[in-house]
Amino acid sequence: MENPNNKKSKLNPQYVTGFSDGEACFHLAIGKNPKYKIGYYVNPGFSIALHKKDEDLLRNIQNFFGGIGNLKVKSNIVQYRIFSLKDLDIILNHFDNYPLITKKHVDYLIFKETINLIKNKEHLTIEGFNKIIALKSSMNLGLPENLKEAFPDIQTRKIISKDLPSLLNPYWVAGFTEAEGCFWIKTLKDSNKEEVRSIIGFQITQHKRDLPLLEKLRSFFECGRLEQSGSAFNLVVTKLSFINDKIIPFFNTYPIFGSKSKDFKDWCRAVELKNNKAHLTSNGFKEILEIKSNINSSRN
Repeated sequence: MENPNNKKSKLNPQYVTGFSDGEACFHLAIGKNPKYKIGYYVNPGFSIALHKKDEDLLRNIQNFFGGIGNLKVKSNIVQYRIFSLKDLDIILNHFDNYPLITKKHVDYLIFKETINLIKNKEHLTIEGFNKIIALKSSMNLGLPENLKEAFPDIQTRKIISKDLPSLLNPYWVAGFTEAEGCFWIKTLKDSNKEEVRSIIGFQITQHKRDLPLLEKLRSFFECGRLEQSGSAFNLVVTKLSFINDKIIPFFNTYPIFGSKSKDFKDWCRAVELKNNKAHLTSNGFKEILEIKSNINSSRN
């Protein structure tokens, strides 16, 4: 089903896919319900959950998809949710035309196959329901303990993820950075001196299973280094010339739109202070510290 309203959105379709690769979730809720012949219900859903400071971004994504679904705000979290099969057709159409490229693509394929089973009413039969249980066991974190106990003989479905594209779409990269990237400022005390210095960096973090994606991103930006941190890897860029010549021009051309866009704008001010050697003065260093104290998780 084509979504005629996404032309009204300022979001590029590849941006939405890149962001979804980082933040979206395809899920299958399965639980007991005696009104069904097999005693269980199956509810598929698509959702994105963010801090409430990014509510405008989620509304923009909702608008991109033609206004389908609903936004639920609870405490500091806002969640965009879609459960209707008719509305989920719009989601399937988008990701068929603009495919996910991370390991989440496997979850999507499982999700799509499950929806097709539901449309064909196969979830109402024992054989069809067992197919769905097998699919769910290969999705996200697998089966919860109660379903493992109830269906101990279910065989996990093996679905092979596709290879990464030879070239990354820049809009996808911008959307993925919105989800997984960080523009940061750190302070470090010189081991040989008493003075404290500032370090400015750009970073994208992924689980080690997605290391090939980070290597692809490093090639895309033509800069950066890979650092391991536990079970994760970081693509880190701290060299000022790379930040000036590669990172800032890219995000000026392919902007991000959530609260991270404000972080980027403030971060660029800190970079400019560095470029002008203002960080070597007391007032300039204090200004960088003030910027540091008001970006990322410290942003109001």
